[in-house]
Amino acid sequence: MDKEREIIPLKKKIKRYLKRILGLLLFCGILLLTRIFLFQVYSIQGNSMYPTLENGSIAFVWKAGFAISAKFFGTPWAYREPKIEKLDLVLFANQEGDLIVKRVIGLPGEFYSIEAGRVVIDSQMLLENYLPQGSFTSEPDNSIFLNLKNSPFLAMNSQGRIPPGYYLLLGDNREYSTDSRSMGLVPVEKIKGKVIFYF
Repeated sequence: MDKEREIIPLKKKIKRYLKRILGLLLFCGILLLTRIFLFQVYSIQGNSMYPTLENGSIAFVWKAGFAISAKFFGTPWAYREPKIEKLDLVLFANQEGDLIVKRVIGLPGEFYSIEAGRVVIDSQMLLENYLPQGSFTSEPDNSIFLNLKNSPFLAMNSQGRIPPGYYLLLGDNREYSTDSRSMGLVPVEKIKGKVIFYF
């Protein structure tokens, strides 16, 4: 009779531990799916987005609808058309695969030009109050871009029309930013998310 009493509590303990383990696994699975498909916290490295973002700033990135690149998918995969608007801050993968944040300056189909240190989109000078005072936007330099073979990025000229599926991305700290002027127009599949909050 005593043995039966000992076995019953042991079974209850095993069931209780199994429930806890399953609950923990479920929680970890939800966190992982959220991290892959919906949301990411990103730490800013460098000052190419100064004064908007500084080295060490924290950005919260919304990833739903943007391209996902993970080893088990093989290639970047977008599960719906991302909503990207002018002046959004976006997280994207450069040619080396590093994740960086830049500002959307030109959208697909728009005609851009850089004139006298200012950006002009569809014949209208872009009002850029977020730039540091006295900022000068230099013309593109494709010397870095030309060294990369089979790049999905498109070389940028001092003026041109942005093809479908590509974006013109620039850093706010124009004189110290590596952006579309050197790496080219960015394909939508390289854009991983939109910054929705930062501090």
